Amino acid sequence: MKKYKMCMIPASPLENVQLLKDRVLLPYVCYRLFGESFSIVTQSTGDYPYLSYLEGTDFISLPEEQPHMEAAVSYVSGHSQDIDLLFLFGARGEYMELAHTYKSLRPDGVIYLKLDTNIDWANAYPLHDQNFSVFLEDCDIISCETRKLQSFLYKKWLRPVEYIPNGVWYPLYPEAGDVQFADKENMILTVGRLGTAQKNSMMLLYAYALAFPSLKEPWELVMTGSVTPEFQAEYDRFCKEFPPLAPHIHLTGHISDKQTLYQYYKKARIFALPSRGEGGSPNVFSEAAIFGCTVLTTGVDAAPDMTDNGRVGRISPDPEDVKGFSKELLSLCQDPDYLARNFHEIRSYMRAYFDYERLAGRLRSLVELQSLKRRRS
Repeated sequence: MKKYKMCMIPASPLENVQLLKDRVLLPYVCYRLFGESFSIVTQSTGDYPYLSYLEGTDFISLPEEQPHMEAAVSYVSGHSQDIDLLFLFGARGEYMELAHTYKSLRPDGVIYLKLDTNIDWANAYPLHDQNFSVFLEDCDIISCETRKLQSFLYKKWLRPVEYIPNGVWYPLYPEAGDVQFADKENMILTVGRLGTAQKNSMMLLYAYALAFPSLKEPWELVMTGSVTPEFQAEYDRFCKEFPPLAPHIHLTGHISDKQTLYQYYKKARIFALPSRGEGGSPNVFSEAAIFGCTVLTTGVDAAPDMTDNGRVGRISPDPEDVKGFSKELLSLCQDPDYLARNFHEIRSYMRAYFDYERLAGRLRSLVELQSLKRRRS
């Protein structure tokens, strides 16, 4: 089987935290499976300690005196022969010149576009723009992260769109292999940028407040992630409004040390995702699920995929329905038998459908099919 020289170029300068998210992990696992080399090409935003997890990666810093994508186009112009498979992330206008430059120099090369989209973004794509249509044509393989969007885009674009969800690369999580349900505590965990409109953090607080008086035993709410000043102010007001709850709610702030974060996943029985929307499926879902957390989510596009249509998790469709989310949360807290059973079910589900090595194997087949088509044309 052919080994490919692979390159991932983000649409804007890459941050360290993004190295262990889907935009990099899927290309990296492809490299481990069928790559000759793997490079990340970006302007630097600082130190990149997470590179230590990505052995063999060639990190190429673009010059900073040019705009990021202008520098990226220049790089591709001079190094197209070093790129057999180009990974792009998001159907972004910034990519149009880059993709066209690469295809003009390497018509035999393969561009894989991972959409990282949701239904609202998909509806806003400028299909009337000739340059954008050419960009989509330049992309040999396009995938989205949810089955709902795959069906929608196939009908709208009249071209194949693959379903490749955000997954898990298990070697990053050796601790998940020996986690036991008996080690878990009455903990509800959420992880994200607390206070952003997308993450909808206050809704979770008020849902917890509604459920709290009916809990038969105490449950702790742990909220992990960077905190906006606005959310901090709202949280302080919330604690004054509900003083009995304050000792049971914990803001940890951003946790950059992965081992510390994994300890929270190991202890939590429930993972709450109150988001108003997500691009694709959130990486934190996959992390929580492999540690055996039962997921309660709003009706984001990936909700049916994340929960196997409600079998291994719960969906409260409306992100503004505090009472509905609270009802589902209370139901889970009061059903220890389901949580114990689902600890095993959701981990098995993840292994079967969200293992990045399986997903990379699927992508390898698609890349080989593109190569076969070219040899026959």
